[in-house]
Amino acid sequence: MNTQFNELLQKNPQESSLKLVYKYLYRQIISLSMLPGSKINITKLANELEVSRTTVRDAIALLADTTLVEPQPNQGFSVKKLNIKEMSELYATRKIIEGGAAKILCEKIIPDQLHTLHTQLAAMEQALFDKDYELFAVLDRTFHQSIVSFCGNRFVISAYDSICDFIFRYIAYTAYLNYDYEHGTIPSTSVMLRHHKMIVNALENGMSDNAAAVIERHFTEAEKSLLQQNYYLNINE
Repeated sequence: MNTQFNELLQKNPQESSLKLVYKYLYRQIISLSMLPGSKINITKLANELEVSRTTVRDAIALLADTTLVEPQPNQGFSVKKLNIKEMSELYATRKIIEGGAAKILCEKIIPDQLHTLHTQLAAMEQALFDKDYELFAVLDRTFHQSIVSFCGNRFVISAYDSICDFIFRYIAYTAYLNYDYEHGTIPSTSVMLRHHKMIVNALENGMSDNAAAVIERHFTEAEKSLLQQNYYLNINE
């Protein structure tokens, strides 16, 4: 049995096979283990997870409702490709939510929160040094989540939570889509880290407008970077 699915099974022994397969596939897609545009092999998954083909097919049908998978003309399914319009709308929304959260946080940030953000920056710097780009992507997500969480506004937090999985899906692609296969580096990650440091500096010094401006610039450049890499991305216009 697949190790990750078995761990999910051990943690949730009371849940149905359908629900567990759904959760497993959902996580695989969101975390980039199943790439956009890739065809879903129902038979292979059924064998790996040791469940019936019907269970896998039903789980995939449920995923179609979340728009993470889509049917193919030959009656199969594939992981939904990225979408330029969706990505642009997502980054526009993040500018509003996270820029607002940063402004709120500037007025109330405490030493423990600053310490957490600095610790996250150090971890990202180490991940970049180690060329551990998957970890860098996870830390990037955690950094932004921290800013929203620390602002303490439950409506802002709720709005962010509603798009969190979509955010992670796009962040995950930075682990390899900006990858320079010839030189073994990801040029945009160093820029991202510099922006993060600027955001923390603005928060530390109570410069709310500056913090929001850096966040807006950060997302504008992140979106541009992803679009420039659409040779690797499976993007739909």
